[in-house]
Amino acid sequence: MQNKIILVTGSKTTMVCLYKQLKEFIPNSYVIETYASEEGLIPELKCDLLIISSLTMKKELDENNIKYDYKNMVVCERSVNFDFIDLVAGIPVGEEVLLVNDEKDTTEKSINDLLELGLNHIKYYPYYPKVSHYKKLKTAITPGEIDKVPSCVSNVINLGPRIIDINSLYNIMDKLNLPQKDTTFITKKYMQKIINVSKRISAINNNVNTLNGYLNNIVNSLVNGIIVYDQDGYINYANDEMKKIFSIEKNIENKNIKSIVDKDLLPYFFSSEIYENKSLIIKGNDVKISKFIIPKSNNIVLIINRDENLSIKNRYNQDLLLKGHFAKHNFENIIGHSNALNETKNICLKLSKSELSVLIEGESGTGKELFASAIHNNSSRKYGPFIAVNFSALPDELIESELFGYEEGAFTGAKKGGKVGLFELADGGTIFLDEIGDVSPKVQTKLLRVLQEKEFLPLGGNAIKKVDVRIVAATNKNLRNMVLKKEFRADLYYRLKIGYIYLPPLRERKGDIEDLVSYFIKADTTADIKINDSVINEFKKYMWLGNVRELESTIKYMLAVRIGNTLSLSDLPDRKFFEEEIIMDDYDCEKNEVNLNDEMISILKSIKFLQSLNISVGREKIKEKLNEEGLNLTESKIRIRLDALEKLGFINKRRGKHATVLTDKGIQYIKNK
Repeated sequence: MQNKIILVTGSKTTMVCLYKQLKEFIPNSYVIETYASEEGLIPELKCDLLIISSLTMKKELDENNIKYDYKNMVVCERSVNFDFIDLVAGIPVGEEVLLVNDEKDTTEKSINDLLELGLNHIKYYPYYPKVSHYKKLKTAITPGEIDKVPSCVSNVINLGPRIIDINSLYNIMDKLNLPQKDTTFITKKYMQKIINVSKRISAINNNVNTLNGYLNNIVNSLVNGIIVYDQDGYINYANDEMKKIFSIEKNIENKNIKSIVDKDLLPYFFSSEIYENKSLIIKGNDVKISKFIIPKSNNIVLIINRDENLSIKNRYNQDLLLKGHFAKHNFENIIGHSNALNETKNICLKLSKSELSVLIEGESGTGKELFASAIHNNSSRKYGPFIAVNFSALPDELIESELFGYEEGAFTGAKKGGKVGLFELADGGTIFLDEIGDVSPKVQTKLLRVLQEKEFLPLGGNAIKKVDVRIVAATNKNLRNMVLKKEFRADLYYRLKIGYIYLPPLRERKGDIEDLVSYFIKADTTADIKINDSVINEFKKYMWLGNVRELESTIKYMLAVRIGNTLSLSDLPDRKFFEEEIIMDDYDCEKNEVNLNDEMISILKSIKFLQSLNISVGREKIKEKLNEEGLNLTESKIRIRLDALEKLGFINKRRGKHATVLTDKGIQYIKNK
C-alpha cells in the first residue's frame, strides 16, 4: 500500500503550483492527495503526512472543525516564486504599480518580500478585496490572484502563487525520512535560483553585491552550510551554518577560502570536479559535501551537510576539537604512487592497527605529522584526541609543565587550580611528539616513565596519574648517532623505535613530483593551469633539500607570478634556483671530502664570525651578515641550506641561547678553505 500525503491550500491555483513543487522531490512511492478550500473540504483528513499551505489555511481548518493528526503535519512558510522575478525586474525605474493579493496582510508581505529582494526600483501600492481606496494604475503585480485585479489595470504581471520555502521543504523531508541526496537536490535548486536572481537584481540596481536582503535571510536560515566563492577562492557569501562548521564568528566575505580551510582539503574546493554527497572530515565533523558551478558564471557553490549523529564532536571532548586537537589527515591525503612511498604507506597502515609506539625519521618537509595523523586515524584510537607537540617550538622551561601539567602553587606564576598537561588531555588517544631529538635529558627521563609505566607525576604534585596514551614521535635528526654521543637516552630511543618508519626524501621518490605538482595547483586555484614538461624535467633534476614543503612553496610562487595559464621556466623563483652543487652521496656523512657551493661556505663563515662575537645565530642574523658581503638569500633559502649543512655534520641547530653552532667538522672545513 502506498504512503499517503494530503496537501491542503486555499485556492485551486495554489494547489496546482504546490503539488507540482512537491512532485519534484517526493518519490512515487507516496500518493499526494490535494484539496483547495474554495472547492470544499472533507470533514476528516486521514494520511501519513498533512501539508497545509499556510497558517491562515490551518486556522480555516480549525474553524471548520476539520479533523486531522496534529503530530503528522507541516504548516508551510512560503516565499516568492523566483522563476518570475525577471517580469518585475523589467519594469521601468520609478514606475508605480499595484500589488494585488487576497488579504491586507498577505499583500503587505508580498510588497515587503519584493523590496527585501532588492526590487526597489519601482513604487508599490497595496490592493486587496474590500480596500477602501486605491490609486488607479495601469500595471499590477500579483502572486497568482489574477481574478482580484481591478478593471483599471491593463498590464498584469503574474508571479504565480508563492512557493513552499526551503526550510519547510526540509521539514517535509524530515517527516518522510527521505534520504539526504534529496536534501542536496533541493538546496542546489534553490541556490541556483537565488544566485541567478541576485545577479539580475544587482544589474538593475548597479549593485555588485552577490546576495542581499531577502536572499540573505533565506540562505542564512538553511540547515545546510552554504558557501559561494569564485575560481580564485574569494568568498562571495557564506551562511551562518557554514561559519559554525568552520568555527568562525566574524564575516568572511571577500576573504580567500584558503584562509579558513585546511590545505589538505583545498583540492576538494578548487578542483573542477562536481561532487554529490562526498564524505569528508572538516574541523572534526563527519560531513557530506556537494559542489556545483553556477551556469554561465565563475561562482562555485559548496553545500556541506553535518550529521550530528555521525559527528566526531559527539564522540569525545568537544573542547579539544575546538582547540584543534584532532588528526586532520589520512593516507589518501599523502600524494604519490612511487614504490618508495607506497611501501612506506603500507608499513604505516600495518603499524597503525597495533598499539606499538612509533618513531618516524625523515628530513624536514617530508610530512612527518601527515603520517602521524594518518596512523592515528587508522587506529583503534581514532575517536580519541590527537595531541601534537613540537619540542623545537617550546622553551626548555615550559616543556615539562606543558606535557605533564602542574598543581596549584607549583611555581611562581602557576595558574590558580593548576593546569592539565597534554599527556592527560591525550588520554585514550595519541600524542605526537615532533622534533623529539630536541628534548632535554630531564624530560627524556619522564617520557621513558610514561612509556614504561603509563603514569606520570605533575609538577608540584604528590599523586601519580595513570594515562592510556599511544606515543608517535618524529625527528629530522639521526637519533642513533645522538645515542652514541650520549646526547639521547638509549633506553628511550629503543622504546620509541619499537615501530620504526623512515620517510624517503623527495629526491628518492621523484616519480611523485608530477602528482604533487598537480595536487598543489588544484589546492591553490580552480583555473585550468598547465605546466610545461621542461619545468617538470627541471624539477626532477633538483635535489629538493626542503622536500615536499619546498616543492609546494615553489608552486605557490609560480602561480603568483605567472602571466598566463601555463607555468614555464620563466616562472621559477630565480635563475639560481636549480643550481645547487651539493653532492648527494655526501649525505651519509661518511666521506672525508665534501664539496659545498659558495653560498654554503659563506653561511659557515658567517656562523663562525657571529659565534666569535658571542651572538646567538639564527637565520635573520645570517641573512644580515650575508647581505653585508653582497650575497642576497631569503630566509627560506638559508633554512634549506642550514638543513643540508646539519645533515652533512657541519653544524648543529639548537634552540635557546646558542642557536646554530659549528661542529668540529664545520670548523675544520673552514680552516681548510
